[in-house]
Amino acid sequence: MRLEQVTSDVPRIDRAVRRGQMTCSAQVDFLSFGGATKKSPISSRNHVHLSLLVESKSERERRMQKAIWSSLILMILFIFAERATVEAREGSKNAVARTAVATQRLNQSSWLESLRDFRRKIGSQTQASGDGTSFVVIIPYVTTESNSRTNLGLNNYSQISFVHGINPFASVFIYLFDQEGSLRRSGSVVVESNELVQINDIINQLPTIEDPVQGGNVGTGWLLIFSDEPLTAWASVISNSNDDPSIELAIADQISKPAAFVESTGTRLAIQSSAKTANFQSSLVVVNVGSDDGNLYVDIYDQLGNLIDTKTALIKQNGMFVDNDIRSAVPDTFGQIVIEVTDPTPNDDKAPRLVANSIVKSTVNGTGAFFPAFALPQVDTKAIAGVWEGSLTGSLINAQVKMQLFQERDMIYGTLDILSGSFPTVARSFSISGEVSSNHYLLQVQDAFDSDSANTFFSYRLHIPPITGIRMEGDTLYFDEQNRKDIGSVSLSRTGSIYQ
Repeated sequence: MRLEQVTSDVPRIDRAVRRGQMTCSAQVDFLSFGGATKKSPISSRNHVHLSLLVESKSERERRMQKAIWSSLILMILFIFAERATVEAREGSKNAVARTAVATQRLNQSSWLESLRDFRRKIGSQTQASGDGTSFVVIIPYVTTESNSRTNLGLNNYSQISFVHGINPFASVFIYLFDQEGSLRRSGSVVVESNELVQINDIINQLPTIEDPVQGGNVGTGWLLIFSDEPLTAWASVISNSNDDPSIELAIADQISKPAAFVESTGTRLAIQSSAKTANFQSSLVVVNVGSDDGNLYVDIYDQLGNLIDTKTALIKQNGMFVDNDIRSAVPDTFGQIVIEVTDPTPNDDKAPRLVANSIVKSTVNGTGAFFPAFALPQVDTKAIAGVWEGSLTGSLINAQVKMQLFQERDMIYGTLDILSGSFPTVARSFSISGEVSSNHYLLQVQDAFDSDSANTFFSYRLHIPPITGIRMEGDTLYFDEQNRKDIGSVSLSRTGSIYQ
């Protein structure tokens, strides 16, 4: 019951008493907040119970007026208390949501620290250049099994280096892990600028045996490659029976890259096509390159999108999941595979992270090719691409705007145009980019300098909580080198598609 409604009822009740229409005992009950109407004593948490005893006309009037105004005071107190509770609850929800967004950054930090720890442990072998390394790539699958061998290629494309000058050479360090996540072999090589170095049968050519107990005999594993200069890498898995190569491109380890912009690593991946038919058979290789063990889920779909099989496993840190016939339980099918990992210990600061690929091979002659996995968006990410129009408001800003948003997985980008009203910059059209994180939308203007005579350095950012209705609403922040700042809000509605 709103305060205006209670107030409007005062004259009506008063008139009824004065007219003698309320001459018997009555109970006035106020609807409890968040519950059904209920008669209860005045000490009850969410109710007001008024007993009106009819005596003399003047006594009835006094008691009625006193009860009504008492109830109004209580109602006002309830309203303000409830408003404070709601605001506190919403603030708490907002804090939890922002913490979830920040947690993703902490996980990325743990992955980086995990690699740093690894480098410290083997520092005596990895500091040959004297400068350490800053570049990392991953080959998810190398093997000598199934009558195969694996060659490794390294390309140094660096033309100029802050550390090594013009046409720098790259000091490259290669580490081989087995399926259980144990470091088994290592080696190093120097790659000149623009040079291709190819190492045939890479598993057996890495010279250093890292684990003297287990030895260097590894059938299938993966490669972690460090370099002090930018480089690309690739592997060729070759059938010994016919020398047919399947080319596998390295994955750049994209630690600290905004999650929305990561192409090939994460906690949700997809293999676009896999098969188990009379002529073709698919494998699946998954590597946990994160900082913690993970619970792995492999969902296998048919071509119509029906889930037809699921495989589960515990995948150790630095460990692998390998299945050379991933659709064996569902023969005569083909379709996509979705790979997910969850953290068995979510309350610590470590988290699993995956890379994956699949080889589809001919069952007739053994020829095949890789399907590299690509990162999927979060499962609850909404598709919001389109044209959005509405308002930006604040102390300096009061503008009508149009925003054109493109979307790739959790990555969003596009343009922001000021249609009318006030905005601190001379420029009226901007490029924007951002990401979806825990279903929050984080956007910022990419243009760092205004088009005024001073080319003012400025920043404008938008934070939009999960969209629950038809509008995109959230907070904004503007600041620039002229010490102008604005804390405001954004409210937009989707008005159409991009391509009409």
